[in-house]
Amino acid sequence: MLCGPAGQAVAASATTIILLPVLTCLAPMPTISPMIFRPGRVLLIAICLLAFAFRAPAPLVYRAGEGWIYEPAGGSSDFPREVVLRPEVVPYELESVSWNLAQPSKPFLKEPEMSQRHAFRSILQVGQDTNNAYAVVWDQPKHKLYVDLNGNLDLTDDPVGVFSSAGKGFQQVFTNVTLPVKTAAGLHPAILDLHLFTDAQGIWAQVQLQSRSLWQAKVALAGEEWQVAAVDNLFGREGPTAAKFLLLRPWAVRTNRVSVYDLTSGIVPFPSQLFWLGRAFHLEHRFDTGGETPVCKLELTPQQQPLTELKLSGESLYYAVLHATNGYTVVVREPPGTLKLPQGIYTVSAVWLKKGAAEAYRLADGPLLINATAPTNIVLGGPLTNSVTLTRQGRKLRMDYRLVGADGGSYRLTQEDRAKPPEFTVYRGGKKVESGKFEFG
Repeated sequence: MLCGPAGQAVAASATTIILLPVLTCLAPMPTISPMIFRPGRVLLIAICLLAFAFRAPAPLVYRAGEGWIYEPAGGSSDFPREVVLRPEVVPYELESVSWNLAQPSKPFLKEPEMSQRHAFRSILQVGQDTNNAYAVVWDQPKHKLYVDLNGNLDLTDDPVGVFSSAGKGFQQVFTNVTLPVKTAAGLHPAILDLHLFTDAQGIWAQVQLQSRSLWQAKVALAGEEWQVAAVDNLFGREGPTAAKFLLLRPWAVRTNRVSVYDLTSGIVPFPSQLFWLGRAFHLEHRFDTGGETPVCKLELTPQQQPLTELKLSGESLYYAVLHATNGYTVVVREPPGTLKLPQGIYTVSAVWLKKGAAEAYRLADGPLLINATAPTNIVLGGPLTNSVTLTRQGRKLRMDYRLVGADGGSYRLTQEDRAKPPEFTVYRGGKKVESGKFEFG
């Protein structure tokens, strides 16, 4: 049973917990001049075609509202050897960083007409990398942001570098700001939201940059659709890194929040080896910037690896991501039962549960290791149980609430009704002596 914290009653001592989950054309045919084929030439052509057979990648299919997707003919389980990922904006932030907008000592080479007060000029950096610095002007009274995209310090000759905010106060948000970011793999577009703040006197200004784009494709395999994505790390210490993470999950949950700071969200450091839907692959990526829009190409090369049996049990498991010390990342989508995977010692990176409209995920409160060097058993997921830990602190009794899975790990519902936190009731000798509510956090 998939449970959640909303609407619970928890009793210390003789503790009872009641859960009420709230989840919340035909073109003209060209004519061909008559030709005389000699038997020898026909035979030679046939031999060449048979000797040099090739395997074509899965075809691209266009669907209205979804774009181009990879879909094998007839819905077979054949994997594409190459998947092309394109930049896509997501409805959540992948990572963020905040800076003070330090005012330069003199104006830029050329600036737009600015307000007399609450107009700020500064150099905006992407992460710690000074190679990715942009001259910007924020005119708060006009709720305008000017970005020097071509790097010539002239903020009047970049028409696509002018952005407007719907907010008119001292906090303004500028969405879908696309910056050309230099990485080791080339120049890539980074789509950001910029949150700008100042005070009533205009003494200081701050900016928060939120990354909102990844490289994505929709892949249809064996009757199921998948989100295949590469995620950049723009604000890391080593500077912007392209495709540092891999995200592979069912398409239906593509809007679930992902963060580069939280591997329990389903992303993993980009692996060189992948085991997915019972197949082992060597995985590589490369960028093609020759077209109008740069793309990231994933190459999947089949591999043969010694496999071992894993007996999986648990309830409501939607998918899980395992990472092994031998370099394999395994995506588990199979139902409970016996499955095979490459031999190795695995760490469970992410576990997602789903039952009806309810979804939950495993928290990173402790590593869960799987020794799959030989056949083994593992429990993941539900049923989920409400648990309260009581700790005496002098004359006080501390109560900590957890939603515990069958694997012993802590879980959290993706949709929590914070207006209805878990409740508890304390009884003594069958008589109610105390009650209250837990706090989120």
